[in-house]
Amino acid sequence: MEDERMKWLRESKPVHVIESLRTCDCVRIMVDARWKAKENAGIRWVAFSAVGDMFFETSKAIKAESAMQAEALGIREVLFWALDQGLWHLEVSSGCLPIIAFIAGIRQTHHLTKEILDDILSLSSYFHCLSFSYIPRLFNDIAHGLACKAMIS
Repeated sequence: MEDERMKWLRESKPVHVIESLRTCDCVRIMVDARWKAKENAGIRWVAFSAVGDMFFETSKAIKAESAMQAEALGIREVLFWALDQGLWHLEVSSGCLPIIAFIAGIRQTHHLTKEILDDILSLSSYFHCLSFSYIPRLFNDIAHGLACKAMIS
């Protein structure tokens, strides 16, 4: 099963691309959030090099009002982290299709995520090459697996 996931990771195309990916070596980041109840959430992301080697992973507890807000906060955290690391070519994959649709402007933002999505769009301008894509949970369990463990007890 791991080989199938890695093949999909290397060969997948974004569902919704915000800015077309130029020919560049993008870092691919898979992000996921887990939300149980108000102020009980966790986020986790895993970063892969352009050749598919995992080079970073982290998780943390966060406070969120909803599952979608937790997903949006996870993506925003990823962008802050990538900027801090000097990563300018990025593909961010999330298992939350509504958030990807919000970012792409396909769907109206929800009041709990509007400010966070505005931050995401603002941060996006700092990257040379950036895309956001939907990744089915089947292939995102690398990030999903420990997101629930990062939740506040």
